[in-house]
Amino acid sequence: METGFATVNNQGKALVFGGLNIDILGMPAAGYHPADSLPGSIHLSVGGVGFNIASHLAEGGMAVSLVAALGQGAYAHMAEEACKTRGIDLSLSLRTQCPSPTYMAIHNQEGAMVAAINDMAAMAQLNPDYVKQHKDAFQQGFQVCVLDANLPEETLATLPELVSAPLLADPVSGEKGRRLLPVLKKLTAIKPNAMEALVISRCEDVPSAAKWFLEQGVEQVYISLGKDGLYYAWREGEAHLPALSQTQVPSTGAGDTMTAGIALAIASGKSVPDIAFSGLEAAARYLEFIKQERSS
Repeated sequence: METGFATVNNQGKALVFGGLNIDILGMPAAGYHPADSLPGSIHLSVGGVGFNIASHLAEGGMAVSLVAALGQGAYAHMAEEACKTRGIDLSLSLRTQCPSPTYMAIHNQEGAMVAAINDMAAMAQLNPDYVKQHKDAFQQGFQVCVLDANLPEETLATLPELVSAPLLADPVSGEKGRRLLPVLKKLTAIKPNAMEALVISRCEDVPSAAKWFLEQGVEQVYISLGKDGLYYAWREGEAHLPALSQTQVPSTGAGDTMTAGIALAIASGKSVPDIAFSGLEAAARYLEFIKQERSS
């Protein structure tokens, strides 16, 4: 299924390390109230930061290899079929005996996430020993490599030595994002949201956080601000771009789409300002698609 992500004439290859899981999203029909059973809608789909990014990159014209940890049961079959449909290669992924990774979120009526739980225990088995076995495959002409911080910290620390492509990291959450601290100096780019940027950097505002990432050695910093757009920085300067869409729909997935837009632009060799705009544009297009889908 297309998601509104821009298709471009790009025949490059992308390598993505991260989560492939089942997403369960609940949204109340009226106002959200904690500690109550609320009428509303529940949607079940294949997701995960790694899968979402890989899907958008494939839709953008790239040949994508996803390295994830696959679980067991009907959910695992559902995830594998989704990748097959989108043309995502899973030959480098790890098959485990764990339950299929699952993410469950509740949004309020405005589309903002108010609570979430993830069961990603299978990811722990995607360890350094496993990825080292595939070192030669990771060197096969990829134009960009995306890491999501669902990976174990030891694996994240190992991968920069195994991959030659430009590295873009998505922190996933503030807590998980701190797993990236040992590899910041090896990243081409990082794309946190504002909360993640502040938690990881321990700074009090977004510009300071961006400067901190640069001081750690990251070459390019793209901080998603939700409805307030995108703040980005690199050695030559910094800038803020306003949001291109104010659509009020569940925001889960928009950040992953922005990361994919940034990755696709990095693979295409664009300038930092153009990379930032590409990420913002991808997120806006995704939100408009979700709005149209839910109104149809």
